[in-house]
Amino acid sequence: MSSSLSHIPRECVEVARGLREVTLHVFRSSDDPHLSARFSEGHQAMLRAAGIHKLTSFNSDWMGDPNTVLFLLKCEDDQTLLSGMRLQRRTTAGSLPLERAIAARHPEVTAYLDERQAEGCGEFCALWSRRETAVAGVGMMPMSCVGLGLMPQLDIRHGFAFMGTNMRPIQRELGFTILDDLGEEGQFDYPAPPIRSEIGHFCHPESLENAAEDVGQMARRAAEEPSHVHPVDGRFHRIAYRVENHLA
Repeated sequence: MSSSLSHIPRECVEVARGLREVTLHVFRSSDDPHLSARFSEGHQAMLRAAGIHKLTSFNSDWMGDPNTVLFLLKCEDDQTLLSGMRLQRRTTAGSLPLERAIAARHPEVTAYLDERQAEGCGEFCALWSRRETAVAGVGMMPMSCVGLGLMPQLDIRHGFAFMGTNMRPIQRELGFTILDDLGEEGQFDYPAPPIRSEIGHFCHPESLENAAEDVGQMARRAAEEPSHVHPVDGRFHRIAYRVENHLA
């Protein structure tokens, strides 16, 4: 993040300065249709603001699905949505967004997933975040760590993330391994050239050994203590990051 705030709208900075506590709600889409719809609206709004108007993760077939878990970060007023992520469990071939995006041209992706289906496969997808969240210093890392820690509870041993190549450092910090044997030396033309994306793989619990130390700690705490609070060193001050796990 740039050290200068001069290029960021003043109102965005003010919101960021005011963040003292945030709450991460973890719930199945089938348990809260209204909040699921708000999640979808937030995701599409953030991507359209970035000039992206069509992605396979835009569809709404996951809404109401008990195999889709949502991670939604809210402000203290419990109304403002700050960021979000989905963790979709694969139920049949083609049920993950990454398959719909690239499997027609790269059938080896479906074959790879089929081989691991019995152990449980899921995709971390639809990550989005308001600018204010990044300015405040509340990144996507805590949310991702909670998701990694909950994989066993969701019967997911193999987690996948389909991201641009620029996200490789974050994937590796989280313990993901890039699948270099798929696509064109591990890369795919998605969402459109010249942008290139790749698939990261996280095998629980082995991949925790490859993750950064703080990532492993946060993931293990999410598994052992589903609802908890931990401090985040924000840009302006420390922020209380509250995790509320609503999974049955």
